[in-house]
Amino acid sequence: MEYDNIERDSLEVDVLFVGAGPASLAGALRLRQLINRHNEEVEKSGGKKLEEITIAVIEKGRDIGSHIISGAIMDTGPLAELLPDFRERGAPLESAVTIEDVSYLTRRFKFRSPIIPPPLKNHGKYVVSLNKLIRWLGGIVEAADVMLLPEFPGAELLYDGQRVIGVRTGDKGIGRNGEKKENYAPGADIMAKVTVLGEGSRGSLTKKLVEFLGLQEGRSPQVYAVGVKEVWELPRGRVTPGSVMHTLGYPLPNQTFGGGFVYGMQNDLLDMGLVVRLDAEDSVGLEQAGRITVCTRVTS
Repeated sequence: MEYDNIERDSLEVDVLFVGAGPASLAGALRLRQLINRHNEEVEKSGGKKLEEITIAVIEKGRDIGSHIISGAIMDTGPLAELLPDFRERGAPLESAVTIEDVSYLTRRFKFRSPIIPPPLKNHGKYVVSLNKLIRWLGGIVEAADVMLLPEFPGAELLYDGQRVIGVRTGDKGIGRNGEKKENYAPGADIMAKVTVLGEGSRGSLTKKLVEFLGLQEGRSPQVYAVGVKEVWELPRGRVTPGSVMHTLGYPLPNQTFGGGFVYGMQNDLLDMGLVVRLDAEDSVGLEQAGRITVCTRVTS
C-alpha cells in the first residue's frame, strides 16, 4: 500500500484495539489482567517477566461511550468472569429482568404467547443501558493502564505486504468537498504489533480488510438488520424496571422478518425499538406502517 508524503505524528504501541465498545474494552482489560497475572506468577517462581506492554484503544466518539446508544439485556456471567467484584465497583445495571412477555401484534390486538421461547428467556439477566455500562467500564480499563484515545477515528489500515501494522486516524479540518480548511490537521499513524478491530457489525476498516484479504470468499454472505429505538419518559410509576417485552407482527408486513422490543428502565424510562432485516421487500409500506424514520444504527 502506498502512503502519502504528508508529515504525520506517529505513535507506537504493542496492541491496538479499534473502537471502544464492550468487546474492545473487555479485550483490552482481559489482556492487561493476563499480563499482570503472568508477571505475578513468574515473580514467585523466578521466571522471566514480560516487559512493559503498551495497550491502546482508539474511539471515534468525543467520549468513551458516546456512540453507544442501545438499551440491552445482559447476561452478567461474562462480566463476572472479567470483574468478579463488578457489583461492588458500582456496575450501572438498571434492573434484573422481572417480567417477560412475548406477543404477536395486529393493528388492533395483542396475542400473548403462553410460553416464552427459549432464545427469549431472560430471567437471571439484567436490563442495562450500554452507554452507562461502557462509560463505567472505560474508567476501569483506563485505571488498569490501558491508553484510551477518544476522537481518534480509524481512517485506514497500514500494511506491510498483507500484514496489518497499524491504523491511520482521520484527518481533521476537511470540508464537505474534501478541501483542507484553515484548521486542517493530518491524522496520526498508530503502529502496532497486534491490531484488533472492534468497530461493530459493519466497521469501515473491517470491510476494507475483508476485501483486501478476500476473507469472505467461499463463505455465506453475512445477514444484517436495521433497528430504530426511542427512549420514552412516562409518568411516575408507569414503568416497571426490568420488564421485558418482545413482539412479532404489526407494524411489519407478514412477509417481513423482524420484531419489536420494549424494556423497562429506571426513572420511568422505556426503551422501545423495532428491528427489520435489510432484505425487506416493501420498504415504503414498512415506513408507512411503522412510521419508521431514517435509521443510522446497523446490527448483525
